Amino acid sequence: MGSSTRGRHMRPAGMLMLAALCLLALGGMHARAEDATEGEAGSDYASQFEGEDDKPKKVTAHPDVKATHVFPDFAKPRFPMGENVDVLVALLNTGSKTFNLTSVAGTLHPPFNFNFVVQNFTSTAIGQTLAPNEQKTVVYKFTPDGRLEALDFKLHLYVTYEDEAGEKFVHTLFNETATLIESASETSSKIMFVIMLVAVSLGLAALKGYTYYQKHEKKKNKRAAAAKPVEATKPSADEWLAGMPGMGSKKEKAPKGASKPKSKKAD
Repeated sequence: MGSSTRGRHMRPAGMLMLAALCLLALGGMHARAEDATEGEAGSDYASQFEGEDDKPKKVTAHPDVKATHVFPDFAKPRFPMGENVDVLVALLNTGSKTFNLTSVAGTLHPPFNFNFVVQNFTSTAIGQTLAPNEQKTVVYKFTPDGRLEALDFKLHLYVTYEDEAGEKFVHTLFNETATLIESASETSSKIMFVIMLVAVSLGLAALKGYTYYQKHEKKKNKRAAAAKPVEATKPSADEWLAGMPGMGSKKEKAPKGASKPKSKKAD
């Protein structure tokens, strides 16, 4: 009796729990239906990357599109800061689809941290189609910031395109270490500044040395003049004999040819 009574009381409770679970399930289905509707009304770019597990789809290159690049002005990836760097991008369509070439862009990262962006290079729009068995060449320019340090960085260059259905693709052109160096003009300016600084320093040092030498010579001459005794003037032999009897002062001889004065005769 007791067990049957408890069973009768538990059945309504179990039914209530079952009804609650059904409502939750219906609510979840309704919410998923609303999310699906919002997803369909969203952008095509976001919806194409959603898989069955709702994880973002990784954007890669299309197997029919081949791409290569070259830096015409540089044999190695050593680029001057503050100057334009040209990249020639060649694209070849080996398939039967037509692709719309969207843009070429690039980023600069620390060598050991790709998630951190040091510089975003300006994206260049292409706006051309790549028909089957067609080849296109695109010129892309980027300029490393002149305020960066002359160090090694991770350079990432890529081209984006899409097919006629709107599916987007990204082809990596360059994803390696690049060395940034100082530009030739910057190096010349620094060399000239160093030369001028050295010349001014040498001039100031020479002027200081000459001034010190002049002061030393003046002090030396003053000390020499103060230490030299004053010599008494010695009288000459004629001055000693001039005061003795019979030793008059010598008369100056008359020059030859001069007439002597005649004495007057008494009348």
